[in-house]
Amino acid sequence: MEELWLIWKEPLTRRRYKIGTLLKEKDNYKFNYINPELDEAKNVGFNYYPGFEDLKKTYESKTLFTNISTRLPNVNRPDYLELLNCYNLNIHSSEFEILKATKGRSITDSYEFVLPFSSNKLQFDVAGTRHCKDIDKCKNLLKINKKIYLEPDTTNNTDKNAIKVIYKENGTSYHLGYVPRYYSKELLEELNKGINYSAMIESVNFETQLYDEIINVKLIFN
Repeated sequence: MEELWLIWKEPLTRRRYKIGTLLKEKDNYKFNYINPELDEAKNVGFNYYPGFEDLKKTYESKTLFTNISTRLPNVNRPDYLELLNCYNLNIHSSEFEILKATKGRSITDSYEFVLPFSSNKLQFDVAGTRHCKDIDKCKNLLKINKKIYLEPDTTNNTDKNAIKVIYKENGTSYHLGYVPRYYSKELLEELNKGINYSAMIESVNFETQLYDEIINVKLIFN
């Protein structure tokens, strides 16, 4: 069985909420909403994901739900193969594989599908990059396989589990953004245990229209 989390980002505060799970078992798909963050999201304006209006129902399908598959790149776009290549995909990749890689993101709304937290390895797009001025100071230094550091943000008044993503060069530290909120609680617990980890830049793209895809980090626990 494979699983993805449905994340909703509140438009004003940009805070992310884990509101549902998409399960794939062989050729069967299931979707259902989950708490406690569903109720938290409802309190700040979430209603329902389009096509899944019943918040208590378990939806099932033999194929990837149409209201999800339409979030995948259009096969008729001229740069479709180039786009697949950017995500290390090819024309033989399944819809679910494409969904995992692209996260089903759209510039027109605030939803994304992400892999569940894993205590073995984790890969994530750095959140909050648009608000970190340090990036302008070091963007020419950010390259694939450059080392990244994680630093709990103990002074953060809006998220007690916030974790900064830091890049260091020649004795200077640069704040690039944050670990996405949907991973930060579990990851902070691991960091507080003193677990060893290795974190590297997996990809950098300052040309993308999606701010959440500028810097991608791969994290491996030792």
